Amino acid sequence: MKCANSGVLAVVAWIAVSSFAPVAQAQGEIQVIPRPRPVNPAIFAPAAAAANKSMPVQQRDERRFLKDAAAEGRFESEASRLALAKSNNAGVRSFAATLINHHTAASNELQYMLHVRGMAAPMLANDQRKVLNRLAKLQGAKFDREFMGELGLKSQQDNVHMFERASLATRDPQLKAWIDKTLPTLRYHLTTVERLVPDARMARTGAATNAAPPARHAAAPVPVQPAVQSLTADPFVARASLATRSMGAGAMPLGLTTPAGKKPSEANTR
Repeated sequence: MKCANSGVLAVVAWIAVSSFAPVAQAQGEIQVIPRPRPVNPAIFAPAAAAANKSMPVQQRDERRFLKDAAAEGRFESEASRLALAKSNNAGVRSFAATLINHHTAASNELQYMLHVRGMAAPMLANDQRKVLNRLAKLQGAKFDREFMGELGLKSQQDNVHMFERASLATRDPQLKAWIDKTLPTLRYHLTTVERLVPDARMARTGAATNAAPPARHAAAPVPVQPAVQSLTADPFVARASLATRSMGAGAMPLGLTTPAGKKPSEANTR
Protein backbone atom coordinates (compact mmCIF):
# COMPACT_ATOMS: atom_id res chain seq x y z
CA MET A 1 0.00 0.00 0.00
CA LYS A 2 2.81 2.34 0.90
CA CYS A 3 4.54 1.60 -2.38
CA ALA A 4 1.35 2.29 -4.29
CA ASN A 5 0.83 5.58 -2.51
CA SER A 6 4.43 6.55 -3.18
CA GLY A 7 3.99 5.75 -6.84
CA VAL A 8 0.83 7.83 -7.04
CA LEU A 9 2.51 10.75 -5.34
CA ALA A 10 5.44 10.52 -7.71
CA VAL A 11 3.16 10.55 -10.73
CA VAL A 12 1.22 13.53 -9.36
CA ALA A 13 4.43 15.40 -8.67
CA TRP A 14 5.73 14.67 -12.17
CA ILE A 15 2.48 15.93 -13.74
CA ALA A 16 2.58 19.09 -11.64
CA VAL A 17 6.16 19.85 -12.59
CA SER A 18 5.48 19.12 -16.25
CA SER A 19 2.41 21.37 -16.32
CA PHE A 20 4.22 24.40 -14.83
CA ALA A 21 7.43 24.01 -16.82
CA PRO A 22 6.19 25.89 -19.94
CA VAL A 23 4.98 28.78 -17.78
CA ALA A 24 8.34 29.06 -16.09
CA GLN A 25 10.04 28.92 -19.48
CA ALA A 26 7.72 31.54 -20.86
CA GLN A 27 8.36 33.76 -17.90
CA GLY A 28 12.07 33.25 -18.35
CA GLU A 29 11.81 34.34 -21.99
CA ILE A 30 9.91 37.52 -21.02
CA GLN A 31 12.59 38.44 -18.53
CA VAL A 32 15.36 37.90 -21.03
CA ILE A 33 13.63 39.86 -23.83
CA PRO A 34 11.53 42.55 -22.13
CA ARG A 35 9.10 44.77 -23.98
CA PRO A 36 10.91 47.73 -25.55
CA ARG A 37 10.45 50.96 -23.64
CA PRO A 38 11.13 54.56 -24.67
CA VAL A 39 14.71 55.57 -24.00
CA ASN A 40 15.09 58.18 -21.30
CA PRO A 41 17.62 60.83 -22.47
CA ALA A 42 18.65 61.36 -18.85
CA ILE A 43 20.31 57.93 -18.93
CA PHE A 44 23.04 59.36 -21.17
CA ALA A 45 23.48 62.57 -19.15
CA PRO A 46 26.25 61.24 -16.85
CA ALA A 47 28.29 59.95 -19.79
CA ALA A 48 27.81 63.20 -21.71
CA ALA A 49 28.78 65.23 -18.65
CA ALA A 50 31.90 63.13 -18.14
CA ALA A 51 32.92 63.54 -21.78
CA ASN A 52 32.31 67.29 -21.54
CA LYS A 53 34.49 67.59 -18.44
CA SER A 54 37.34 65.84 -20.20
CA MET A 55 37.38 68.53 -22.91
CA PRO A 56 39.54 71.65 -22.62
CA VAL A 57 37.72 74.72 -21.35
CA GLN A 58 38.15 76.42 -24.72
CA GLN A 59 36.43 73.58 -26.53
CA ARG A 60 33.56 73.47 -24.01
CA ASP A 61 32.97 77.20 -24.44
CA GLU A 62 32.88 76.88 -28.22
CA ARG A 63 30.37 74.04 -28.02
CA ARG A 64 28.21 76.02 -25.63
CA PHE A 65 28.28 79.02 -27.96
CA LEU A 66 27.27 76.92 -30.97
CA LYS A 67 24.44 75.34 -28.99
CA ASP A 68 23.13 78.73 -27.85
CA ALA A 69 23.48 80.27 -31.31
CA ALA A 70 21.62 77.40 -32.98
CA ALA A 71 18.80 77.49 -30.42
CA GLU A 72 18.46 81.26 -30.76
CA GLY A 73 18.36 81.01 -34.54
CA ARG A 74 15.59 78.43 -34.40
CA PHE A 75 13.70 80.51 -31.84
CA GLU A 76 13.87 83.69 -33.90
CA SER A 77 12.89 81.87 -37.09
CA GLU A 78 9.78 80.30 -35.52
CA ALA A 79 8.73 83.55 -33.89
CA SER A 80 9.26 85.44 -37.15
CA ARG A 81 7.03 82.99 -39.01
CA LEU A 82 4.35 83.70 -36.42
CA ALA A 83 4.80 87.41 -37.16
CA LEU A 84 4.32 86.88 -40.89
CA ALA A 85 1.12 84.96 -40.16
CA LYS A 86 -0.31 87.27 -37.49
CA SER A 87 0.93 90.83 -37.97
CA ASN A 88 -0.47 93.40 -40.37
CA ASN A 89 2.23 95.94 -39.51
CA ALA A 90 4.53 96.48 -42.49
CA GLY A 91 7.55 97.21 -40.30
CA VAL A 92 7.07 94.13 -38.13
CA ARG A 93 6.57 91.91 -41.16
CA SER A 94 9.65 93.33 -42.89
CA PHE A 95 11.81 92.80 -39.81
CA ALA A 96 10.49 89.24 -39.38
CA ALA A 97 11.28 88.42 -43.01
CA THR A 98 14.78 89.85 -42.54
CA LEU A 99 15.40 87.57 -39.56
CA ILE A 100 14.14 84.50 -41.42
CA ASN A 101 16.39 85.24 -44.40
CA HIS A 102 19.39 85.77 -42.15
CA HIS A 103 18.97 82.53 -40.20
CA THR A 104 18.27 80.57 -43.37
CA ALA A 105 21.51 81.82 -44.92
CA ALA A 106 23.54 81.14 -41.76
CA SER A 107 21.99 77.76 -41.04
CA ASN A 108 24.12 75.58 -43.34
CA GLU A 109 27.46 76.68 -41.90
CA LEU A 110 26.14 76.52 -38.36
CA GLN A 111 24.78 73.02 -38.83
CA TYR A 112 28.09 71.92 -40.35
CA MET A 113 30.05 73.21 -37.36
CA LEU A 114 27.70 71.33 -35.05
CA HIS A 115 28.08 68.18 -37.14
CA VAL A 116 31.88 68.11 -37.18
CA ARG A 117 31.83 68.34 -33.37
CA GLY A 118 29.37 65.48 -33.10
CA MET A 119 26.61 67.77 -31.81
CA ALA A 120 22.95 67.47 -32.68
CA ALA A 121 20.75 70.49 -33.31
CA PRO A 122 19.67 71.74 -29.86
CA MET A 123 16.13 71.95 -28.58
CA LEU A 124 14.57 75.25 -27.60
CA ALA A 125 15.03 76.41 -24.03
CA ASN A 126 12.02 76.56 -21.73
CA ASP A 127 11.89 80.36 -21.73
CA GLN A 128 11.99 80.39 -25.54
CA ARG A 129 9.07 77.96 -25.69
CA LYS A 130 7.13 80.14 -23.27
CA VAL A 131 7.65 83.19 -25.48
CA LEU A 132 6.47 81.29 -28.56
CA ASN A 133 3.39 80.04 -26.71
CA ARG A 134 2.62 83.56 -25.54
CA LEU A 135 3.04 85.01 -29.03
CA ALA A 136 0.76 82.33 -30.49
CA LYS A 137 -2.09 83.59 -28.28
CA LEU A 138 -1.75 87.28 -29.21
CA GLN A 139 -3.20 89.24 -32.10
CA GLY A 140 -2.86 92.67 -33.65
CA ALA A 141 -1.05 95.45 -31.82
CA LYS A 142 -0.51 93.28 -28.73
CA PHE A 143 1.36 90.76 -30.83
CA ASP A 144 3.45 93.50 -32.46
CA ARG A 145 4.48 94.96 -29.09
CA GLU A 146 5.39 91.56 -27.66
CA PHE A 147 7.24 90.46 -30.79
CA MET A 148 9.33 93.61 -31.05
CA GLY A 149 10.00 93.64 -27.30
CA GLU A 150 11.22 90.03 -27.24
CA LEU A 151 12.54 89.33 -30.75
CA GLY A 152 13.54 92.86 -31.56
CA LEU A 153 15.38 94.68 -28.84
CA LYS A 154 16.07 91.93 -26.30
CA SER A 155 17.18 89.18 -28.66
CA GLN A 156 19.34 91.41 -30.85
CA GLN A 157 21.15 92.86 -27.85
CA ASP A 158 21.84 89.37 -26.53
CA ASN A 159 22.98 88.14 -29.95
CA VAL A 160 25.46 90.96 -30.49
CA HIS A 161 27.06 90.55 -27.08
CA MET A 162 27.14 86.75 -27.34
CA PHE A 163 28.88 86.85 -30.73
CA GLU A 164 31.30 89.59 -29.67
CA ARG A 165 32.41 87.57 -26.64
CA ALA A 166 32.78 84.41 -28.73
CA SER A 167 34.83 86.24 -31.36
CA LEU A 168 37.34 87.32 -28.72
CA ALA A 169 37.46 83.94 -26.97
CA THR A 170 37.53 81.34 -29.75
CA ARG A 171 40.75 79.92 -31.18
CA ASP A 172 39.06 77.93 -33.94
CA PRO A 173 39.84 79.77 -37.22
CA GLN A 174 36.75 78.46 -39.02
CA LEU A 175 34.42 79.31 -36.15
CA LYS A 176 35.93 82.77 -35.70
CA ALA A 177 35.61 83.49 -39.42
CA TRP A 178 31.91 82.59 -39.30
CA ILE A 179 31.34 84.71 -36.18
CA ASP A 180 33.12 87.74 -37.64
CA LYS A 181 31.16 87.35 -40.88
CA THR A 182 27.86 87.21 -38.97
CA LEU A 183 28.48 90.06 -36.52
CA PRO A 184 27.91 92.97 -38.96
CA THR A 185 24.48 91.56 -39.80
CA LEU A 186 23.59 91.25 -36.12
CA ARG A 187 24.72 94.83 -35.44
CA TYR A 188 22.62 95.98 -38.37
CA HIS A 189 19.58 94.18 -36.95
CA LEU A 190 20.13 95.86 -33.57
CA THR A 191 20.45 99.31 -35.10
CA THR A 192 17.30 98.72 -37.13
CA VAL A 193 15.36 97.72 -34.03
CA GLU A 194 16.62 100.74 -32.09
CA ARG A 195 15.17 102.98 -34.77
CA LEU A 196 11.97 100.99 -35.13
CA VAL A 197 10.98 100.28 -31.54
CA PRO A 198 11.00 103.78 -30.00
CA ASP A 199 9.20 105.40 -32.95
CA ALA A 200 6.45 102.78 -32.78
CA ARG A 201 6.42 102.80 -28.94
CA MET A 202 6.64 99.01 -28.90
CA ALA A 203 9.58 98.46 -26.56
CA ARG A 204 8.92 97.48 -22.96
CA THR A 205 11.63 99.86 -21.84
CA GLY A 206 9.99 102.56 -23.91
CA ALA A 207 6.86 102.37 -21.73
CA ALA A 208 8.78 103.54 -18.67
CA THR A 209 10.50 106.24 -20.69
CA ASN A 210 7.22 107.59 -22.09
CA ALA A 211 5.70 107.69 -18.61
CA ALA A 212 8.35 110.18 -17.48
CA PRO A 213 8.69 113.68 -19.00
CA PRO A 214 10.46 113.12 -22.34
CA ALA A 215 14.03 114.33 -22.24
CA ARG A 216 13.85 115.43 -25.87
CA HIS A 217 11.34 118.17 -24.95
CA ALA A 218 14.00 119.98 -22.98
CA ALA A 219 16.33 122.32 -24.81
CA ALA A 220 19.69 120.74 -25.43
CA PRO A 221 22.81 122.37 -26.88
CA VAL A 222 23.57 119.32 -29.00
CA PRO A 223 20.69 117.55 -30.82
CA VAL A 224 20.46 113.82 -30.16
CA GLN A 225 18.86 111.26 -32.45
CA PRO A 226 15.40 110.13 -31.26
CA ALA A 227 16.45 106.48 -31.21
CA VAL A 228 19.15 107.21 -28.64
CA GLN A 229 16.96 109.54 -26.55
CA SER A 230 14.16 107.03 -26.10
CA LEU A 231 16.56 104.32 -24.94
CA THR A 232 18.72 106.31 -22.50
CA ALA A 233 16.65 104.93 -19.62
CA ASP A 234 18.45 101.63 -20.18
CA PRO A 235 22.25 102.14 -20.03
CA PHE A 236 22.83 98.71 -21.57
CA VAL A 237 20.78 99.65 -24.63
CA ALA A 238 22.36 103.08 -24.86
CA ARG A 239 25.83 101.56 -24.96
CA ALA A 240 24.76 99.09 -27.61
CA SER A 241 23.25 101.91 -29.66
CA LEU A 242 26.40 104.02 -29.58
CA ALA A 243 28.55 100.98 -30.32
CA THR A 244 26.61 100.04 -33.41
CA ARG A 245 26.67 103.57 -34.76
CA SER A 246 30.42 103.89 -34.19
CA MET A 247 30.88 100.78 -36.33
CA GLY A 248 29.08 102.37 -39.23
CA ALA A 249 25.89 100.30 -39.11
CA GLY A 250 22.99 102.11 -40.67
CA ALA A 251 19.30 101.91 -39.95
CA MET A 252 16.79 100.52 -42.38
CA PRO A 253 13.39 102.29 -42.56
CA LEU A 254 10.73 99.64 -42.09
CA GLY A 255 7.65 101.69 -42.84
CA LEU A 256 6.34 102.27 -39.31
CA THR A 257 4.69 105.59 -38.69
CA THR A 258 5.40 107.70 -35.64
CA PRO A 259 2.34 108.15 -33.34
CA ALA A 260 0.68 111.53 -33.61
CA GLY A 261 2.02 114.19 -31.26
CA LYS A 262 5.31 112.39 -30.67
CA LYS A 263 7.48 113.78 -33.48
CA PRO A 264 10.58 115.62 -32.25
CA SER A 265 9.97 118.45 -34.70
CA GLU A 266 6.49 119.07 -33.30
CA ALA A 267 7.75 118.94 -29.73
CA ASN A 268 10.42 121.57 -30.46
CA THR A 269 8.00 123.98 -32.12
CA ARG A 270 5.60 124.04 -29.17
